[in-house]
Amino acid sequence: MTRPIRPSVLRAGAVALAAVFATATPAPAQPDPETIVNAFEAALGPIRTHRPSHPKGVCAAGHFTATPDGTRLSVAPVFSGQRNNAIIRFGVAGANPNASDSARGTRGLSIRFESPTGDLFEMANISAPVFGADKPETLVNGLLSRANDPATGRPNPERAAAYAAYVAANPTVGNQGRYLAANNPPASFATTPYWGVNTFLFRGQDGQQRPARWVFEPRAGTERLTEAQMQSLGANFLADELRRRVGAGPVEFDMVLQFPGQGDDLLNPTVAWPADRPRTVVGRLTVTSVEAGAGGPCDPISFMILDQAPGIEMSDDPVLQARAAAYAVSLSRRTP
Repeated sequence: MTRPIRPSVLRAGAVALAAVFATATPAPAQPDPETIVNAFEAALGPIRTHRPSHPKGVCAAGHFTATPDGTRLSVAPVFSGQRNNAIIRFGVAGANPNASDSARGTRGLSIRFESPTGDLFEMANISAPVFGADKPETLVNGLLSRANDPATGRPNPERAAAYAAYVAANPTVGNQGRYLAANNPPASFATTPYWGVNTFLFRGQDGQQRPARWVFEPRAGTERLTEAQMQSLGANFLADELRRRVGAGPVEFDMVLQFPGQGDDLLNPTVAWPADRPRTVVGRLTVTSVEAGAGGPCDPISFMILDQAPGIEMSDDPVLQARAAAYAVSLSRRTP
């Protein structure tokens, strides 16, 4: 298990990281981290006790070990081939910490890896192959289109109409919604793939830098709820199901890198790359224990350490570039 980090250290680091990213943002049209988090609060309410995205969740622990191909494709410590301890959080989408486990929406897999030398790497993945916004400003406008106007206490129809017009003109923004509508929710946290959706840059042992996206594929296979189960299982079955499953034996996921082909968009997370693109299994995540109740070591983690340069670096995807700083602002608002 990783060494505990004091809340005061987390808070100071979050504020400092937010300031760095805010001053490093070159495009004036791109909203700053405070604006992004303010949009979440406008639509979902104040962020003081729980994270704004996937607030309902359960903590788990395990380990990750790279395959020989993973070691070949990345010089990052997490891919050294040695076992990395992992703090894991499985989550349910929505603004409500009591959201239904049967609802259509994404499930989340967030991981903090710690290498034997103490290097940290974190990630947040979702159970859909695409994100719901192509740019940070799209995310902000989508949130604000659902927010009540402070003057009237009701949604602003002009803002909602403007966002609807943008989505109509940019249909890839609706790809995540179409995927979720076409696929029933997971029957278990252990039986759904989790995609990173953004492009990262992997520097291999040969010195070459390769763009790639990843997915964690469940070794138990993919299993979704039936229509009858969506009605009968209730709102709170996923955490208990995972505890029973891990109690009977470890839950495993293969980490798979997918590489782009000619013409694939590296910077738009609303567009998935075709399934026939080259893929390589680069590691195995093993879940060995699940917390007995709410809370746990994953709760104070914002999963914002998104690279281990030079082995894993963020691409210029504007959504990815905005993530860490927005996570930091959100963490600072809910850390006592």
